[in-house]
Amino acid sequence: MQIIGILSVIAAAFPLVAFPEEGKILIDALFKWMTHSFDVVFLSIPIISIIFLTYLAFSRYGNIKLSSDQDAPAEFSMSSWAMMVFLAGLATGLMLWAGTEWGYHYAWTPFGIEANSMEMYTVGQAYGLFHWGPSAWAIYCVPAIAMSYIFYVRKKHIYNLSEACRGALGDLVDGRLGSVINYMFIFGMLGAAATSLGLGTPMISLAAAHVLGVEPGLTMDIAVILVCTAVFTVSSGLGLAKGIKRLSIFSTFVTVGIVVYILLVGPTHFIMGLGFDSVGYVVENFIKMSTWTDSINKSGFPQAWTIFYWAWWIAYAPFVGMFVTRISYGRTIREVIVGMLVFGTIGCAMFYVVLGGYGIDLQMTGQLNVSEIVNNDGGPAAMLEIFKTLPGAFLLIACLAVSGIVLLATTFDSAAYVLACTTSTALDEGQEPAKSNRLFWCLVITILPLALLFVGGLKSLQTVSIIVALPLILILFCMIITTIKYMNEDRAMLADRLQD
Repeated sequence: MQIIGILSVIAAAFPLVAFPEEGKILIDALFKWMTHSFDVVFLSIPIISIIFLTYLAFSRYGNIKLSSDQDAPAEFSMSSWAMMVFLAGLATGLMLWAGTEWGYHYAWTPFGIEANSMEMYTVGQAYGLFHWGPSAWAIYCVPAIAMSYIFYVRKKHIYNLSEACRGALGDLVDGRLGSVINYMFIFGMLGAAATSLGLGTPMISLAAAHVLGVEPGLTMDIAVILVCTAVFTVSSGLGLAKGIKRLSIFSTFVTVGIVVYILLVGPTHFIMGLGFDSVGYVVENFIKMSTWTDSINKSGFPQAWTIFYWAWWIAYAPFVGMFVTRISYGRTIREVIVGMLVFGTIGCAMFYVVLGGYGIDLQMTGQLNVSEIVNNDGGPAAMLEIFKTLPGAFLLIACLAVSGIVLLATTFDSAAYVLACTTSTALDEGQEPAKSNRLFWCLVITILPLALLFVGGLKSLQTVSIIVALPLILILFCMIITTIKYMNEDRAMLADRLQD
């Protein structure tokens, strides 16, 4: 399975690398077709997911403990569990987008609002909160619940995406269809890793180059990737408890420290006030933002932003779901659902409120035209300029580089661990995949994006990984159907467990 998965990725990526111009045109056309033709389908996914998860959380099924032993304690404390969940799929992308997304929306607006207007400061930040809010975490949570139920309650100790679709597809998952589903997961996972690399590396590289006093460029990008590789390879070799857990805790302390520092030295009252305004806008307009396709004016805004984000989350969802399954031993279904939706949303909102609020204040007071830098030079350049305005900028930028490397390493570490679980024949509760298997995937996750970086094909693999989200929508539906079907079949057994 390892070799076939790698060959599938190479086969898909090689034409894009060999014919970059033609490949870019094709990829852009496919992406535009996908987001405009299936916008209603993509928008439906988080809505259905939230309804499904709300029902489970507040039903008696929410009390089901994810363990063969109903008296077993959780493998990880709630704080450690929450940090690993939060950092597994977000990495440096959150730090980058939290500080700059409003700048894009400020110039390209939704709902026909005037561009570059005062109103767009609130609306621009609100849209970032919306994109990284409960809708995203609901998409992540569906496969987490589906796979956790099968693994812990049904005691089917196989980390395969196809197994979570068995209730809907039956024995078809034992044949070619099941293989396609599993290979699609590996392909999407490697593409998702490349997406994190593509988002995180430029910002880390610029920060590191500034600290070291060297010119940013390909050499610095490669150095950043190799340092990340060294960190997550060591962490992966140490295992889940000693490696990923400790790396996640360190990442959380460093990144939260940066955010708290900016909140304290920046315009604290303005940041908190704008944060409340933006959260209020999301709450008031959540349904409108969740269902808007702009079919009349055809601005393309929801397709370019909301649909893109939902596709990105869907591409990540199986990976996050499988990782959450592995670390959720001893937790109840309600704890997993509420934990992911609440901790995930609050964590993302904290980054967006503080980093975005500080950037907006810089723009409003005339200290830095953040939106212009974002739209002309890109988000990484804008983030560096934002950090330069802070007291102790040099040290803070160094912390930004370190935190970025560790965050990226945390995501890669989690991805390698999940891929190792997926390609293992069977794993018992609490059992880790072989160290050699974990290290193998560490190598693969690094080599493929690094090779594409040399030939300029990284963007293609990122986009392809998003396009993979279209068939994954069907898989998410199959997971929901499978979970409901299994719970109905197991009703008598579950009644006994819940009474005990």
